[in-house]
Amino acid sequence: MNESENNSKKSIPPYMKAVSGSLGGIVEASCLQPIDVIKTRLQLDRTGNYKGIVHCGSTVARTEGVRALWKGLTPFATHLTLKYALRMGSNAVFQAAFKDENGQLSNRGRLLSGFGAGVLEALVIVTPFEVSLYVY
Repeated sequence: MNESENNSKKSIPPYMKAVSGSLGGIVEASCLQPIDVIKTRLQLDRTGNYKGIVHCGSTVARTEGVRALWKGLTPFATHLTLKYALRMGSNAVFQAAFKDENGQLSNRGRLLSGFGAGVLEALVIVTPFEVSLYVY
């Protein structure tokens, strides 16, 4: 691909990257929640009710229903949705800001964009969510 073809391509707008990130957060939360429920149950099992990961998961599903494996999904999905939307959206905004007059993004600009998005995500989403988990 030559340079004129590369410059004529339209870039994906930041809001679309934010939406994509939030959808990824929902998928991630939905996949990880059963594992997290099993982990928590095993950590809290002081009487030896569960004999391992598979036994714990099957016991929860059998006694409480399969949906019990997704208990707590709403706050977890909200956290990941907001986190990834902010990360992807702000990274796109930072990358646009760091492009040179030719529309090129240097490695330094890419690094600073990722760093800025990570710091913003940590300050605005991750820290408040984690602090609120311990306060309540």
